[in-house]
Amino acid sequence: MDKLKEYLDKSFISAILCDYHYQFYNKINYISMFPLVIGSSLLTILNSSTIDESIMKYINISINGLNTLIIALTTNYKLNDRLTTYKNLYIKYQKLSHKIESSINKSTDINDKIMDDIINEYDGIGNDNDFGYLSSYKKMIVDRYGKTRHLPNSLQLDGDLVYINEV
Repeated sequence: MDKLKEYLDKSFISAILCDYHYQFYNKINYISMFPLVIGSSLLTILNSSTIDESIMKYINISINGLNTLIIALTTNYKLNDRLTTYKNLYIKYQKLSHKIESSINKSTDINDKIMDDIINEYDGIGNDNDFGYLSSYKKMIVDRYGKTRHLPNSLQLDGDLVYINEV
């Protein structure tokens, strides 16, 4: 039963961590899309105006170049992949937490197979994270929950393992 509660904490913390990352990358996504929308709108307006063609040529090149640069950066940084990954990981950790809670509530039915299934599922979800976690969010989680919850091993800071006090 204690081991199940430990994995409930780890799933809960991992879900929070994934949600923080999803929110962070979602902000970056909105911030990067804003200049694209403004640039495209500006080009639409300017192209329908009566500005000299030689001037419009430079304006088009400049705005299209900026739009291309922003798209290249977001694509190279895999922003959409990060958003999708962290959202899916959050959902999976939440489902695992509910599964563990259900197993705890049926405390008479807990056996080694159920425990192994939960551990394997937890490890499998963790293996789906191709991007890792930002150190600032790791530190924030450790500071907030380190003394009250069991933390996942993914919360390593500066290459050191985070040791958990007995809860």
